[in-house]
Amino acid sequence: MQLDFNSDSNTGKDMAERSQETGQGQTLERGGKVVGGANAEKGAWPWMVSLHWRGRHACGASLISRDWLLTAAHCVYGKNTHLQYWSAVLGLHAQSAMNSQEVQIRQVDRIIINKKYDRRTKEADIAMMHLQQPVNFTEWVVPVCLAAEGQHFPAGRRCFIAGWGRDAEAGEPLPRSLPDVLQEAEVPLVDQEECQRLLPEYTFTSSMLCAGYPEGSVSYARWTLIGVTSFGVGCGRPERPGAYARVSAFASWIAETRPEPRESRLV
Repeated sequence: MQLDFNSDSNTGKDMAERSQETGQGQTLERGGKVVGGANAEKGAWPWMVSLHWRGRHACGASLISRDWLLTAAHCVYGKNTHLQYWSAVLGLHAQSAMNSQEVQIRQVDRIIINKKYDRRTKEADIAMMHLQQPVNFTEWVVPVCLAAEGQHFPAGRRCFIAGWGRDAEAGEPLPRSLPDVLQEAEVPLVDQEECQRLLPEYTFTSSMLCAGYPEGSVSYARWTLIGVTSFGVGCGRPERPGAYARVSAFASWIAETRPEPRESRLV
C-alpha cells in the first residue's frame, strides 16, 4: 500500500498528500490493512497497482512511469528472484473484475530492493519493479507524482491510503478475507517523536513517515506519493500509528534506478 497526499499496498496500501494544485496524482501501503476505509470510486486511484504472486493479490504498488512501479521491500523480499510468479494488474477496481476492458496486466522482469533495506529495523523498506512491457496511459491508468528529495510534510497533514489490504485485524470477527473493491481512507501524519513514543518497539529514522489517528479509527487534484507502507502494530489500534518509507528520502535512489529519457519522466 502507499501513502499519498493530494498535491490529492502488504496486501496493501500507499499514502499520498493533498494540496490545492490541479494535475494528476498516487497512494501508500502497510502490511495490507485499510481499517475504517470505504470503497473507492472507480478510477479514483489510477496509479494504484495490484501485485499478484502466483495469481493472487499479494500487495500494492504505485505506477511511477510507463514501466516502473514503487512498492515495499518487505513485500518482495525473498520472492525477488522468482520473477515468473509476479504480475502487475493496473486499472483495477475490484479483484473480481480482472477481465474488465480497462485493466492492463504486465509481467515483471526486474525487482530492485534498496540495498539499505533491513528486515529487522524496517529501514529503507522500499523497492522498485520493472515491467516487461510498458503500460498505456488511459483514464484508468495514470502514474503518480513523487515527493521531491528532502520535501517535508508537517504533522497533522491530511493524507490518504488506499489498497486491497485487510480491513480488520487477524483474529477479529469476520470478514477476514481481503476486500474485493479497492479501499481508501484518510489519515493525518503524526509527529516523529510522537510515533517513537507510541511504537517504542521500533526505531524511527528520518527516512520514515508515520500516520494514524490517536483513537485508532481511520481512517482530480495533483497527487504526490509520499510514503510506502512499511510496518506497524496490529490494525487500526488506538495510539498505534502506521509507519511508511518516506519517498522523499529515496528520490535520488529512484532516479538512479530508473534511468529514462527526459520526455518519459513525470513532471
